[in-house]
Amino acid sequence: VALGLADYVVTEAGFGADLGAEKFIDIKCRIGGLRPAAAVLVASIRALKHHGGAENTVTENLSALLAGFANLSRHYQSLHGVFGLPVVVAINEFATDTLAEIELLKRECAKCGMRVATCRHWAEGGVGAQDLANAVLESIAQDENHFSLLYPDELPLWQKLETVAQRIYGASGVSAPERVRREIDEFDARHRNFPVCIAKTPYSFSSDSRAGAGPDGHVLPVREVRLARGAGFLVAICGDIVTMPGLPKSPASGRIDVSADGQVTGLF
Repeated sequence: VALGLADYVVTEAGFGADLGAEKFIDIKCRIGGLRPAAAVLVASIRALKHHGGAENTVTENLSALLAGFANLSRHYQSLHGVFGLPVVVAINEFATDTLAEIELLKRECAKCGMRVATCRHWAEGGVGAQDLANAVLESIAQDENHFSLLYPDELPLWQKLETVAQRIYGASGVSAPERVRREIDEFDARHRNFPVCIAKTPYSFSSDSRAGAGPDGHVLPVREVRLARGAGFLVAICGDIVTMPGLPKSPASGRIDVSADGQVTGLF
């Protein structure tokens, strides 16, 4: 509906290029016949410092930021190198970010040929996102688009799982109990053309939330498979992931308040 009414349609693919974007491309775009014009990879300096091993992410830490850049690079490689999309990196800037951190991140992005836009919409509203909007339009007009799906429809279901695990997660392979392998073979006999939807932790490219942001050479353990026949895909449950959504231990709403003079506190 939106594509029929507007020149540009923006949609949130979900958390992480290894999870949300991969599912958006290999399931939604495949089934809907969609071809994205560009991708926006959102990153915050606080998150990158966390990926770099910092426990305190609100004070300046250039070494942690530099280490955490590897995580951003992996997501960029998936979107640009694997799926062939033009990519704009959106630096979601917060009040705790320092000028030195912002400049360091921009330099690292420039070394890798990434198109970058700094965003302050959390503080300035729409005006703070104008640079991002212009960067996306420039990317669509100027950057080459070699969009492609990760695997063909006719590939066996097990090989589809292996393809996602190896090319997006950096895994060496996929493992599953014999019972699960038999189920996959049975589903494959009737629904080989289905894409696969992998449920795993968002905290790591592996299935282990404690393994860190960017391990390589791990094995993806599939403990269970479910056939979503109506939706048209196979769901693989990996590691100890729970498919029911939940709140974090300390929801942000617990820190947010409005003072007597109308000032909002606790937003960052």
